[in-house]
Amino acid sequence: MKHILIPVDNTDPSWTAAHCAISMYRDAGICFYLLPASSLKPIDDVSKTLIATNCNFKERVEALELLIAPHQKIIGLSLEGSFITQVKEAVHDNDIDLIVCTDVFHTTHNGQIDAIHTKAIITRIKCPVLIVPHDFKCKPLEQVVLLSDFNFTHRSKATNTITDFVDRSQTHLNILQLQTSNAILTQSQVENKSFLKTALEQFSCSFHSVINKTMDDALQLFVSIHQVELVILFAKNINFLENILFSSEHYHELNYRKKVPFLIIHE
Repeated sequence: MKHILIPVDNTDPSWTAAHCAISMYRDAGICFYLLPASSLKPIDDVSKTLIATNCNFKERVEALELLIAPHQKIIGLSLEGSFITQVKEAVHDNDIDLIVCTDVFHTTHNGQIDAIHTKAIITRIKCPVLIVPHDFKCKPLEQVVLLSDFNFTHRSKATNTITDFVDRSQTHLNILQLQTSNAILTQSQVENKSFLKTALEQFSCSFHSVINKTMDDALQLFVSIHQVELVILFAKNINFLENILFSSEHYHELNYRKKVPFLIIHE
């Protein structure tokens, strides 16, 4: 991990994400690229309260520079075009390994979640994305969970991203299967699960399943019981993304949406 891109705007959550990235990645040689994204604007009354009118971009960057480890640096970018065009260009030109961004799960006036920027990054840019909610308290991670239905074979690129993250954070990895019934795994699922076991065997990990609960309820239950501090999802599993990350149903009742970061991994 050498190059981390952080889109920031004039609200506190994006700078919380920047603080979190710096606290999690302390290796020498890492460059943090800050992309001022003026297109990320508050969309409801709650987010408007987060605008820091008395603190400009330069002052915020100076505060971050006090936090970086020796032999790290912060680089500010200035790019033209739409938000997603800027992110694409930044990723391509700077060989970005990870994008760290705030959650944009504000609700619109009709109660729907507006996650257009996050969705665009995940679906249109093949780069791992760490989504940091505003209420997340940055600290060393002890428990993370990877969601998988074992319905597709994971490539080594994806599993390497997971093992690199687990090795860096020295955390316990839970692999959680969400089941709608007590059905026996198919032969394909057994093989895919075995592949994951082999890829992760050198790390502290355990396999679990939750049966007969909605995805939201199952994940909330598991997060609460195991004190999970980060959730890993595969970008190709659209069903998980839509039902767990972007669904507006029960949004306000689910603590994990507000306090737990998501790491989205591409194959």
